Amino acid sequence: MSLRLSRFVGHRGIAAEAPENTLTGFRLAAEAGFSWVEFDVMLSADDVPVLHHDETLGRTNNGSGPVAAHTLSALKTLDAGAWFGPGFAGERIPTFAEAISCCRALGLSMNVEIKPTKGREVHTAELVSDMLNDLCPDLTDRIIVSSFVPGCLRIAQEKAPDFLRGYLSDSMAEGWREGAEELGCFSVHPNHARLDADLIAAIQEAGFRILTYTVNDPERAASLIGWGVDAVITDEPLAAAALA
Repeated sequence: MSLRLSRFVGHRGIAAEAPENTLTGFRLAAEAGFSWVEFDVMLSADDVPVLHHDETLGRTNNGSGPVAAHTLSALKTLDAGAWFGPGFAGERIPTFAEAISCCRALGLSMNVEIKPTKGREVHTAELVSDMLNDLCPDLTDRIIVSSFVPGCLRIAQEKAPDFLRGYLSDSMAEGWREGAEELGCFSVHPNHARLDADLIAAIQEAGFRILTYTVNDPERAASLIGWGVDAVITDEPLAAAALA
């Protein structure tokens, strides 16, 4: 499969400039020159995949309690933008389907992170895989599915095998290579704080592409690219511009 990676990927849209995991964030990311965005998907109480990073509401909206305890209709009543700035008041939590439609219209490629609430790992991965198959059969060269949960990637491997997979790791502990190989991953997505030239070389030698998160310092981004990282995931358009 031929996949065209950009050197930079907008983290949760363009998190330094717009509320994270929102459609407005995607639009502003596209306007800033991003061709890729990363976002998080978990389930509502009534099993609708929605974009949200934290298991609990409140940090990025005016809700409270677990995301998994609220139906989609309840989640849609929340303001997901005012916390970031008054100009974003009224922004809503998007569904995964809405995000796909928005990114398709904007020409954005997607790093879809399956980020399940605890205990819903299997069901989240199954529903995300089903939606990818149903809504994105023509976008297999523009989507990478990633997760910190190996079981989620295993389900994606089984149920949506046409989509590339990315092995997310904060620690890059021993066994990362075997884990990524077993899951048939295309890429490895380490925390940039773990990376040095030797580890980057080892990942490349193992045959994986490298997308690293979350790099907001232009000098650090330039160093990582110089060492061979394929893409940096960043909140900052200025960090991205330094690599353009």
